[in-house]
Amino acid sequence: QRLGTRALVLVEPEIEKLAQGKYEPSELRYWVDAVTMERIEYDASDKTGATVRRQLLTPEDGRAYEVAGRAREKLVETLAELDAEIVDEFLAVDGDHVRVSTRAVRAAVRRATLSNMACPVVLGAAFRNVGVQPLLDAVIDYLPSPTERPQPKAISGSQKLNESREISDSRKTKSPASRNALTNDDKLVAFAFKVTVDAQRGPMVFVRVYSGSLDARMTLVNGTRGGIRERASKLLQMYADSSEEIRTIRAGHIGVVLGLKHTRTGDTLLHPDHTSLEDATVVAGRERSAMHMLTEEDVREPVGLQLHGINVPPPVFMCAVEADSPKDENPLAQALASLLLEDPSLSVSFDAETGQTVLRGMGELHLEIVRDRLRASVNVTFGTMRVSFREAPSCTGSARFDYDKDIAGRPSRAGLRVEIEPHDRNANNVFVEMPDELVAVNNPAMVAFPWLHTSIRRSIWDGVHNALLRGTLLGFAVVRAKVRVSDIVYYGHYPSTPAAYRACAAQAVFQALAQCSPQLLEPLARAVIQCPANHVGAVLSDINGSRMGRVLSLDDSDDVRGSKSIVAQVPLSAMIGYSSALRSLTAGSGTFSMHVEDYGPTTKQQRDQILKDSLGY
Repeated sequence: QRLGTRALVLVEPEIEKLAQGKYEPSELRYWVDAVTMERIEYDASDKTGATVRRQLLTPEDGRAYEVAGRAREKLVETLAELDAEIVDEFLAVDGDHVRVSTRAVRAAVRRATLSNMACPVVLGAAFRNVGVQPLLDAVIDYLPSPTERPQPKAISGSQKLNESREISDSRKTKSPASRNALTNDDKLVAFAFKVTVDAQRGPMVFVRVYSGSLDARMTLVNGTRGGIRERASKLLQMYADSSEEIRTIRAGHIGVVLGLKHTRTGDTLLHPDHTSLEDATVVAGRERSAMHMLTEEDVREPVGLQLHGINVPPPVFMCAVEADSPKDENPLAQALASLLLEDPSLSVSFDAETGQTVLRGMGELHLEIVRDRLRASVNVTFGTMRVSFREAPSCTGSARFDYDKDIAGRPSRAGLRVEIEPHDRNANNVFVEMPDELVAVNNPAMVAFPWLHTSIRRSIWDGVHNALLRGTLLGFAVVRAKVRVSDIVYYGHYPSTPAAYRACAAQAVFQALAQCSPQLLEPLARAVIQCPANHVGAVLSDINGSRMGRVLSLDDSDDVRGSKSIVAQVPLSAMIGYSSALRSLTAGSGTFSMHVEDYGPTTKQQRDQILKDSLGY
């Protein structure tokens, strides 16, 4: 009921009291299979659970046959409510549940599973290594193979998420939906779903191949990272903590790729000749130091086909991390770079004003786990955990900036105007407007160089985006702003370089933000708290009082009988340390979950206190 599905119990303990968790270790030996009407016996002398015997049950087996019969009856009756074919089989054997063939029961369980109408359940005891074999057999017998899953959806680098399409090679067919994407004949499309960093092997990228095949020593294009080329030096097939080197990972299979230094969790890997890369610019991945990976993250527009990756919300908790001594700085940078590859929800930035490395994560527990992992390998000190605020303009501001510098003996010139105004308060993002034409000075080169317009627009966008990542109040990212760029002046091909426009746009944004009277926005968390009814008063008083929250609803809990479910919107800063506080308020019986759903303005008193805590004055 809690999971919203029908349970099909396939394997049960022969001794019925085991289902309630009451057993002696010796009683874990015997189980019954409701599908095959067999007894499953585990060898008590084999602690690994690898030795298992099956015996077909007959009425002469007494209690074991009765338990299996009752389990088969419940299974067939549940299937009959979901599947018409099993009803025909049941009527064909005069309504005898035990005489329904194993083949028919297994097929009915599979149909119910594939249609998401029911879920197979296999009981066992993991601590005793009991039940592993029936579980793996159930995976093979009932779960869908890759070819039975819906066609994988993907987008191109220029598409929006709602314009997704199926993976296929458009040159081979006009109807992508009619083709099976999981085929070895197409060009490679693979998804990196996990990255771990091994001390000897380096980054180990776990991939699933959706189309084509991935071969050892093959060159891959990381479409998510702007088309970086990397080479797969080795391929591994993992078996728990052991591995076997293989030559190919085919469509529908998973494996591990070694040698990819720029690939992160959630990236899409493509064959260099994939049709979606025909108009894309592919670059070679370059070696970077660990510190470079932390302070100068490669941010490029995705190119080619993109599988729907991992949707990671912005980090909302942060703390400073510092090496204990100069000799620990490089190991710390390497450890942080490895964590960034593994965890896409983690981010690291360097605050030039304070000289601190700032670590950002999804919550207290997230950063505590990262802290423990770092301290296991590096001597580091962590600062106080803080909440990541946002900044937003409260009025309109504008600035014109003319960039004119000599770099390496060559002039570098650009000019533009930026106007910033408050935008939709319900959208925590930034909207940028740019004109369709440039203002040429002395050299109207736009006609001679048609590609120039796109290059300059991209550089200006990068400059605006980078400037908005650091507000003028406390250095937090700027949201709820509309940026209008105008009067872009072009001085010719050599003085007006993309770097000049990037620097010019950033400086203009900084000056305009200073005139916008920025306000500080704090993240608001939606907290769902479960606690016994006799502790509701204390919990509500704490939320409405010191935590300055707002209770949205109070209902009976669907999960635990006799408990209440409280839904509240609370400032995230007030939720730091709430786990310990809730345990104290509810005598250890309360639980909660939360996620950031919005940002709200702080009061003048709160803002002054935050500024004092952050700046020291």
